[in-house]
Amino acid sequence: MEDNTKQLKGILVGCGFMGGMHAQIYKSLPNVELVAAVDGRIAESKEKLEKLGCPAPVFAELSEALAAVDCDFVDVCMPTFLHKNYAIEAVEAGKALFCEKPLALSMEEADAILSAAKANGTFAQVGHCLRFWPEYMRFMKYHKSGDGGKLLSLSLVRRAGRPDYGIENWLNDESKSGGAALDLHIHDTDFVLALLGQPNSVKSSVTRDYSGPVHVFSLMEYDGLTICSEGGWNYPKNWGFQMAFHAVYENAVLDFDSANGKGLTICQGEEAPTPLDVVQTDAGESQSGEGNVSDLGGYLNELKYFAKCLSEGVPPAIATLEDARESLALTLKEIELGEKAGS
Repeated sequence: MEDNTKQLKGILVGCGFMGGMHAQIYKSLPNVELVAAVDGRIAESKEKLEKLGCPAPVFAELSEALAAVDCDFVDVCMPTFLHKNYAIEAVEAGKALFCEKPLALSMEEADAILSAAKANGTFAQVGHCLRFWPEYMRFMKYHKSGDGGKLLSLSLVRRAGRPDYGIENWLNDESKSGGAALDLHIHDTDFVLALLGQPNSVKSSVTRDYSGPVHVFSLMEYDGLTICSEGGWNYPKNWGFQMAFHAVYENAVLDFDSANGKGLTICQGEEAPTPLDVVQTDAGESQSGEGNVSDLGGYLNELKYFAKCLSEGVPPAIATLEDARESLALTLKEIELGEKAGS
């Protein structure tokens, strides 16, 4: 049978931790070719891409890459403070956009990206990867099934050792990353919005240090339901990484903790906890040796979905620019409320 899947060509902007992850994934997708990369560290980026088996010409500026090669999409994996300019340049060139999360540092920047994408009729998706992480996807599926009855409580956790892998330590500079609140904790905020929509009210507490809002504790109230969400990276750099959720339903408890090796479990009635079936990917581990997460699974799922949408000419409906804007707005609100509470 003839394969009519559209072949896609992409430009990768940024060859750091996340750029390296994305390059490896594009290599594994049969209908995607990485035709160029953009990074001011040209020699280092060329060497890295070659070592990862993803060789591509590297340009210092996106404008140079766009003039030199033909492409269908631009994938922005630069530090957050650079997202706005690269994203707008991509969509104004008529290219589909994949932008790493968070979309931007401020609502003004986010709105500028949305306006440019709308004006140019551009397809876009944002890298809120929890929506595509296998255990969180299974949690979402279970929640929508209604099999557990009413959701009574939910807690989510995201903790990490202090990140030291960002170029020029940009992650620990609030003016460039927004701190742990915007770079780390926003994952869980985004997932809660995808699962339940906007909360009725929010309470937060924020711990600050030289990197900005470094640890966030939030309570989100829904009708008869409280969500507890915590995220921070003020741990020693070698502490490790943990993402977890604990959902209590009328008829079941779902539990996942990346640090305990048990996978996603379900406890029903008088039965002992048992594994809940999760569709894993065969993406394997990252070969770049950077960052706090090496599992490529969730990243493969999101980029595979993005490529599928582009091939079929259908706008992405998951992790859209509008979704990312809402997640940014709520996380900024958490920071603001937390700092007011502590003043």
